[in-house]
Amino acid sequence: PKTVEEEESNFSSPLMLWLQQEQKRKESITEKKPKKGLVFEISSDDGFQICAESIEDAWKSLTDKVQEARSNARLKQLSFAGVNGLRMLGILHDAVVFLIEQLSGAKHCRNYKFRFHKPEEANEPPLNPHGSARAEVHLRQSAFDMFNFLASKHRQPPEYNPNDEEEEEVQLKSARRATSMDLPMPMRFRHLKKTSKEAVGVYRSPIHGRGLFCKRNIDAGEMVIEYAGNVIRSIQTDKREKYYDSKGIGCYMFRIDDSEVVDATMHGNAARFINHSCEPNCYSRVINIDGQKHIVIFAMRKIYRGEELTYDYKFPIEDASNKLPCNCGAKKCRKFLN
Repeated sequence: PKTVEEEESNFSSPLMLWLQQEQKRKESITEKKPKKGLVFEISSDDGFQICAESIEDAWKSLTDKVQEARSNARLKQLSFAGVNGLRMLGILHDAVVFLIEQLSGAKHCRNYKFRFHKPEEANEPPLNPHGSARAEVHLRQSAFDMFNFLASKHRQPPEYNPNDEEEEEVQLKSARRATSMDLPMPMRFRHLKKTSKEAVGVYRSPIHGRGLFCKRNIDAGEMVIEYAGNVIRSIQTDKREKYYDSKGIGCYMFRIDDSEVVDATMHGNAARFINHSCEPNCYSRVINIDGQKHIVIFAMRKIYRGEELTYDYKFPIEDASNKLPCNCGAKKCRKFLN
């Protein structure tokens, strides 16, 4: 008769075979010894040698041997408080760290804080919903700005030097005297159109992208520039503003009175780029020349070459939801334009 073990060996099922294979796999894993990683070795020419699995253990064994040898020789014990494996290996040296951080694959060390060569984070772009960028409709990256070239970093404004008093050139004496306070207003305004281009220019501004800068010293009370443009009725301002916003064009308007507004968006001069400041150096004034009203910017104080021209926009105060932030950077800045 067959034994029970023989009967069990003859009887086999897929479940039993799977259980046997799992048991053999677990036994093979437990029998395997863990593999060793790096082995650090310290040796000398006289035959001294230390091997350890970590750099800290290797140098600790060395320091223990040194202390033991000095104790046997009745010498004073040394202090190894500042000695560690990384320092003795030289990895903490600035020159070594400078080179190691440039090795290929260093960017994958997520937990390491780089000191000299911080890797740039490469963010993968999101997957295109259509599968290809060629299938997408072309969209403009940013709003169109027809005056973007004026804010180029290559167009440097005149150098600011408040101590420079050598601005009384002979060729500009007569022109500047024509816009001074000693002459009648119509005569000053007539000469302003000829001299404004020599006095001011549009350059890159830290306040709002572009700004109006002084190209020569301007005396207090002197005419600086006229705010030129198309004179329209007040009821047309909302319609034009909506049109400019739909085209992505910045709106430049200046109110003369309750019924008329100067629109300098499409037809204007450099005065449209003058920025707001809570501590301005200019002020605006409406003057009447030959029966026509003109907006003229006057110097509130002496303005030096290279200084940005600013004036107070005097926007009406509005609620918190419609506040416009102010970036003038003045000491007494009100933080908001309105």
